[in-house]
Amino acid sequence: MLKFLLSLMMLVLFSSAQAQEFTIDTLPVQNGGRLKPFDTYAREALLLTYGRSKYEGESAIKIVATWMMVPEVWDTKEFIRVDNLALKKALVLPEDKKFFTPSELVKNARLSPLISDLTAKRQAKEKLNPFDQAASRLENQLMLFHELKMGGIRLMPSTDPENSTWLTLNELSEKQKEDFFNILKEYAATFTGPGATTDTSALQAAINSFTSQAALQAPGAYPTLRKMKTEAFYNSLAPFMWSWILYALSSVLIFLAILFKTQLFQRAAWLTTGIAFLLHTYGFALRVYLTERPPVSNMYETVVWVAWGAMIFTSIFSYLKRKNYILLSGTIVATRAMVVADRAPLILDSSLQPLEPVLRSNLWLIIHVMTITLSYAAFFLAMGISNVGLFYIIRGEKVDSPVLRDFVDTCYKTLQVGVVLLATGTILGGVWADYSWGRFWGWDPKETWALIALLGYLALLHGRLAGLVKNFGMLAGSIIAFNLVIMAWYGVNFVLGAGLHSYGFGAGGIEYVAGFVGVQFIYVVYAGLRLKL
Repeated sequence: MLKFLLSLMMLVLFSSAQAQEFTIDTLPVQNGGRLKPFDTYAREALLLTYGRSKYEGESAIKIVATWMMVPEVWDTKEFIRVDNLALKKALVLPEDKKFFTPSELVKNARLSPLISDLTAKRQAKEKLNPFDQAASRLENQLMLFHELKMGGIRLMPSTDPENSTWLTLNELSEKQKEDFFNILKEYAATFTGPGATTDTSALQAAINSFTSQAALQAPGAYPTLRKMKTEAFYNSLAPFMWSWILYALSSVLIFLAILFKTQLFQRAAWLTTGIAFLLHTYGFALRVYLTERPPVSNMYETVVWVAWGAMIFTSIFSYLKRKNYILLSGTIVATRAMVVADRAPLILDSSLQPLEPVLRSNLWLIIHVMTITLSYAAFFLAMGISNVGLFYIIRGEKVDSPVLRDFVDTCYKTLQVGVVLLATGTILGGVWADYSWGRFWGWDPKETWALIALLGYLALLHGRLAGLVKNFGMLAGSIIAFNLVIMAWYGVNFVLGAGLHSYGFGAGGIEYVAGFVGVQFIYVVYAGLRLKL
């Protein structure tokens, strides 16, 4: 809680703070097609190799700095993470171990043929299965560490105005190399050995010397201090982590308000929800500022966006209906989504990445991607409302009672909102496809499953309108139909991995998604059995 309060203080003070100098965490680096502070670069490097943003309690900046200073020490440390069991078997590695040394992996006689096969598959543009993707990740892990060992980090813009690629440490002049290693030496002096010092004046002088050279070498190519500071601040604040913690707290408070029928818990729940939503929104605002685009270009961003949209719809329907169960449902689904986004970094990449060429249109990102994923938010909220409604049935509530009818009415209206948004987003996607690929519709897997999801929800709504779907069927159908959204949203990109929407492909998490789907089916069946008793 103290860290949270301190973060909030930083949030308030940040806008008025006028930092004048680059620091070790804001030192600009070119990587992954964009400029980022050293803090971000180090976090991403450690997350890729080790699977976590800290190593034995030490910050990523400290770890990556020592990779460059004493790489021979890290050659024999077990920090390269390998999770895929089939890959470990192929390399004859102990299956009960997760971490290995760079040295033992590089010297593994089976690694080179495996990478050669992987390269051949890439050149043939074959679909990579989970084993291939794990091998590709290992290749990237070892390449990153090797590049840092060999001075491959890009630290200074080129003097050639036609060349946007920055110079690596190895390509710098001897004086510039000396200046950079002086930064590392002075930084190490602040945390290593008995002579560790809190005096950072020498470190700051070294950073100032290096960054002033870099800025003068290519005027206009060096990033502004404000942007680097903003990204480092975003990293330290972790707004999405705090938002899900507060959403979870809101769920508990509103549950207590329903249980004990007291206004105190209800007011506390709304206050906590408001703070969580502000942090959620602020995190989005920072990402938009840093990337200069709508934050919906990959799976991680759409998950966070869907949670945000679910809370928007929660607020609207809570205001219209004045029912606590809507806030309970909304905070539960928002917590679920934000926990997945925050706690699964090896599956959902939270890094700030440049747009793929096909996505380089802020207009279409807003009117297509943001619209269609906003429909997922409405369907997600409807699923949450239905889950709470089935819980009432399990507790003995009659299916035709006024309480259950209100649940069904809210679920129905929420699904109507979702269908309108999904239909609009699908049509707009066809227009974008015509603009990008020269055809409106091509039965691409993403297009097909978006249509299947739309038809599934239309069938549910029309069944209700025709009187074929009763109260229980509406709640159960809303939960089951969300599996169509999961397939269109997650399955096409992470399971099928095929189609023109290749910019969104990923891997991992299938067992967790399958578990979630399985639990939901069991829950619906159990509620149905309780209803008949």
